[in-house]
Amino acid sequence: MTMTITSPASTTWNAWTAESRSYHMLTVVELEHFVRQFPVRRGHVAVDAGCGSGVFSRQLFRFGYDVTGLDYSAPALIAARRTPLPGVRYLRHDLNRGDPPGLPSHGIDRVACRLVLPCLRDPAASMRRVRDLWLSPGGQMYAVVPVVDEHAEQPGGTTEREIDALSSGWAQTVRYDLRGPLACLALRTTAT
Repeated sequence: MTMTITSPASTTWNAWTAESRSYHMLTVVELEHFVRQFPVRRGHVAVDAGCGSGVFSRQLFRFGYDVTGLDYSAPALIAARRTPLPGVRYLRHDLNRGDPPGLPSHGIDRVACRLVLPCLRDPAASMRRVRDLWLSPGGQMYAVVPVVDEHAEQPGGTTEREIDALSSGWAQTVRYDLRGPLACLALRTTAT
């Protein structure tokens, strides 16, 4: 099953940033779950896809990753760059337009994508691209999506059937839920 939605325009993303709109703040509970699923290895490379103001990018850096934060909103990236860190860089990129320039093919250890997938035109295709082109062998993806009922009319959520489609084709998938309700997916590629 392919999910297809109309992606918000850059003006919408910029307005959301200006309003400081946040669907879910980073919590200690989420970080504890993350560390359990993704043991930290200093010097590994991570991409925070849809990094917003860089909160999770900075946390990944504190865990020991070299981090690239990607976001479509210029004001969000301005906010992210207000807290410069030596191992974190931010790039403006529309994830609906393919892979960012300069991203090493099969050279990323972890990709985080918090609360962004439902806003992409084809989330399942985006995840396949991450799995097949971005991640190194044995690389992992961390995806957080808001869970909605099958009949929900509000955009920006993911149904259980869509979550199953997002998980398809990965060597290993672990799902756990957070309050919100949010589904967290820890996905791993096949190691060679």
